[in-house]
Amino acid sequence: MNKENMITLGVMVTIIAVMAFMPELAHAQYAGGFESKMQGLTTKLITVILPLVSVIGLVYAVILALTGDGAAKARIIMVIVCSIVGFMAPHIISWFQSAAGQ
Repeated sequence: MNKENMITLGVMVTIIAVMAFMPELAHAQYAGGFESKMQGLTTKLITVILPLVSVIGLVYAVILALTGDGAAKARIIMVIVCSIVGFMAPHIISWFQSAAGQ
């Protein structure tokens, strides 16, 4: 192994050791803190980000249609289907969770 690979390996081992022995530095918490943070992130993703991206996609597709793009119709249909999935994501996820018994 050359010197560069040894340095990289040493840095990786150091990072893993710090995360294993000091979980608060790795942003991992014992008392369910990580799970609550991930739940908050998931909630924010499916209630804010997915609908926002859907609306932006619809606006983009309409602008393409107004400028005369030939493939705009297919894009609008695709964006509408993706928007339906985006807006229904909270219901789809809760359905999967209930099916899994959670």
